[in-house]
Amino acid sequence: MAIEWVVFKLLYPFADFFTDSYSYIGAAMDRDAISYRPIGYSLFLRAVHVLSSSDTLLVTLQYVLVQGACLGLVLTMRRRCGLPPRTVAVLMAFLVLNPLIPYTCNYVSSDAMFIGLSIVWFTVLTGLIHDPAWWRLGLQVLLLFVIFHLRYVALFYPAVAALTILLMRPERVGAPWAGWWFRLVGVAASIGVVALGVVLVKRETRKETGVDIFSAFSGWQMANNALNIVPYIDVDTAALPSAQCRELARIAGEYFKKSGPARRAGPYTVTTAYMWDRNMPLHQYLKIFQRSDHAGGFIAWNRVAPVFTEYGYSIVRRHPGPFLGYYCWPSAKGFFLCDLDVYAVYNEGNDTVDAVAKDWFHYKTMRPTVWSATAQRGLLMPMRWVYLVLNIGFIVTAAIFLGLKTFRERNPAATRSFQLAAAFLLANACFCIFASPSVFRYQVLPMILLFVFMVCALSYLTNPHFFSILKAKIADDAQQR
Repeated sequence: MAIEWVVFKLLYPFADFFTDSYSYIGAAMDRDAISYRPIGYSLFLRAVHVLSSSDTLLVTLQYVLVQGACLGLVLTMRRRCGLPPRTVAVLMAFLVLNPLIPYTCNYVSSDAMFIGLSIVWFTVLTGLIHDPAWWRLGLQVLLLFVIFHLRYVALFYPAVAALTILLMRPERVGAPWAGWWFRLVGVAASIGVVALGVVLVKRETRKETGVDIFSAFSGWQMANNALNIVPYIDVDTAALPSAQCRELARIAGEYFKKSGPARRAGPYTVTTAYMWDRNMPLHQYLKIFQRSDHAGGFIAWNRVAPVFTEYGYSIVRRHPGPFLGYYCWPSAKGFFLCDLDVYAVYNEGNDTVDAVAKDWFHYKTMRPTVWSATAQRGLLMPMRWVYLVLNIGFIVTAAIFLGLKTFRERNPAATRSFQLAAAFLLANACFCIFASPSVFRYQVLPMILLFVFMVCALSYLTNPHFFSILKAKIADDAQQR
């Protein structure tokens, strides 16, 4: 792993940047309490900057975290589930040879931190299932709090944590009453720590912008998702809940009178362009709002979010069928076969970085050097299909592995870990498909878990001992009949 990273950094001596990178750096530089994105990664940038302004130190710490977390998961599975040496070798090879990991860690982005800490959190959950302990419970709650402030997709993590605590055997904690008390505290703490995070973010947002909202970005996202289906439906503007929503509907209606026919004539696709394109309805509404409210860019961006949230949910509630057909179905297809997005080219194809990055990392030039800005596209494009195959393989192996009662009973440690992985991956898929059209950098974490657990399941299913179990089960079924 160390050799891989040294070679990679010789080819890519500068960190990689995209639009979100400059948002994180700007928030760190200005010491903001809230930003367009969750503030956790900006706090990490500030902490690393105390040690050094080197971007190499930053991305190396990210690489160490992700690879260390993956290594910890593999070694934990080896110890608890008795994986054979060949299976461990395959998993190790995947960690070293997977090009997604170094490319992901080289971005100035919360992705690597989120992936690494999520894998550590998941590993702690497997420990809670097999060997419940108060220190493990406290560690998973602490990790949950940190991960939540890196990316709000962690909103579904407490549900997975609660399922984990319910799956464990309470008698492993001690007396029966202690086990049930452990469960109660665990579920309450897992949900409560994220609820606390929501309250803290809402308080800071209200203090900075005057609007009582948890995530303005989510409001923009919900309106964007609704606008994806508006060209295909008749919106009853009179039924919308507020005058502000009706004004947004009017702007959207005028926009789709011109662009709607072309969109309806083309293939069904989902997009996030409504959030970013300044000629589209959401930004047109923002401009009108700014003229009347006289608010600055970031404050106005937050203040329109409640209207966008109200509009988006109102459209979806009144048109669930079109939302499933014109948004969720294309989003699901995009989830399993994602666009490379920023992975397609280094630095989004730009020859220079923004001045905020030059100042933060003390670059001597705004023009980064790189071995090849486009080679990564050829390396990473096949990984999209690998991810699709891993999803199919995981579903098949899960059906076989978890479908045989005799095998489950003889491998309780592996079974509970596999159930936890399946629950996490299913919850992640549902959340991502509904929340936002997916891009490939969001799938690195599930891809790692899919590979690890599919290979673990295959190692059991291809073991000669498995066939003896299967043969005995068939014989028993025949005898009973």
